[in-house]
Amino acid sequence: MLSVFNIFACNMCFACMYATVGIGIMKVSIGIVGLPNVGKSTLFKLLTGRKVHIANYPFATVDPNVGVVPVPDERLKKLVDLLKVENITPAVVEFYDIAGLVKGANKGEGLGNQFLSHIRNVAVIVEVVRCFRDDSVAHIESGIDPIRDMDIVDLELRLKDEESAEKENLLSKKPKIILLNGSDQDVLKDVKEHIRSINTPFIVADLAKVDGVEQLIKEAFQRLNLINFFTINPTEVRAWPIKRGTKAPQAAGVIHSDFERSFIKAEAIHWKELMNAGGWSQARKTGKIRLEGKEYIVEDGDVLFIRHG
Repeated sequence: MLSVFNIFACNMCFACMYATVGIGIMKVSIGIVGLPNVGKSTLFKLLTGRKVHIANYPFATVDPNVGVVPVPDERLKKLVDLLKVENITPAVVEFYDIAGLVKGANKGEGLGNQFLSHIRNVAVIVEVVRCFRDDSVAHIESGIDPIRDMDIVDLELRLKDEESAEKENLLSKKPKIILLNGSDQDVLKDVKEHIRSINTPFIVADLAKVDGVEQLIKEAFQRLNLINFFTINPTEVRAWPIKRGTKAPQAAGVIHSDFERSFIKAEAIHWKELMNAGGWSQARKTGKIRLEGKEYIVEDGDVLFIRHG
């Protein structure tokens, strides 16, 4: 007997959604790192809306703050408007606000090994680099020098990697995004040129003005090489993150592990085709719904209806 997940889907909160994603292909976890007092906890608060301890002295954050954040996706709202359903459940990422790193962390300076072990547990790094100038906020090094600060972080990660026997989990090889915390006037041309020379994506965000946060979430999602597919039911449109290149059975397994084992077929249509057709029933009547098998590679923006045993 066939059963179709979408008919029976419950409306889960972000936390349940994240737990379900954990069943599937990969954990979507992002660590916010950098020297002390560069804006890490401010960024975390902007991302999550959670109250965290923010102070202008080093090591105000000891244990990592953790928050689950929805991934902005304008397609969800368009699908909800088309299908006249009430609820949206976006893809989510988990952000860790990790304690500040200092020179010598690989040897235990500051919070050293504790800091580095927290980085080991995340999939991608967002390195916050201070470019803003504010005499009321202490800097652990002498003066504002973003290139020097980036070099300190990179060196500490590489030195820790040299000690590690787990060569498949190298800290310095993790995907990274650099967030330059300051206004456009604060970020000098040579800083941007330096980052381009090391082939690392970056954004300029003035965290004091709540600027660039949504862009960061999208960039982090892309840095992990993730895409979204969607499921629909009479009350909800939901986004599911998967690795680009994932086949249909494994995508079904992100929804529930049983669906991968009992996968039969996936009814599929790209979201734009669904919009143009005017809805699922109309798309089916006009032959726009495809029936895909186990070798089908799910595309970004596909709407899937999973058939399983």
